[in-house]
Amino acid sequence: MNVKSVQPVSEYFKTMQPYKDARAAMNQSRLAAIRNTLMLGKELRTDELDDLQRHDPNLHHQAMSLSMERQAYEDALQHSRSKADANYYNTFKLMQIAGQLKQGGSEEQLMRTNAIQEAHREFVRSSKYASLE
Repeated sequence: MNVKSVQPVSEYFKTMQPYKDARAAMNQSRLAAIRNTLMLGKELRTDELDDLQRHDPNLHHQAMSLSMERQAYEDALQHSRSKADANYYNTFKLMQIAGQLKQGGSEEQLMRTNAIQEAHREFVRSSKYASLE
């Protein structure tokens, strides 16, 4: 083993620091993009959920909760008997979320509101909604 070719560990870490910083910045920008997607009420892809699980478990939990609430809302819309029922349920759900704003967590409530509105817009564009009275 050539002793002269071995560099001190501290030098190695100094050399690797810019790469570590770049990776951290990339992760932060990716998480910001995912948070923005949630704020818009859109559904997350599997890879985005995996990133959240690795890098932000709290936001991952929030995203899973939003996903389940949205799925329950979509299921309820599928059982609507009329367009008025679907619109009433939308209003009811949004009022329910607005009532919870007093408890705090306005960012989460905004995500919930946008997810419900996005799901409702998708339902209104569907053939199921068109076939309702």
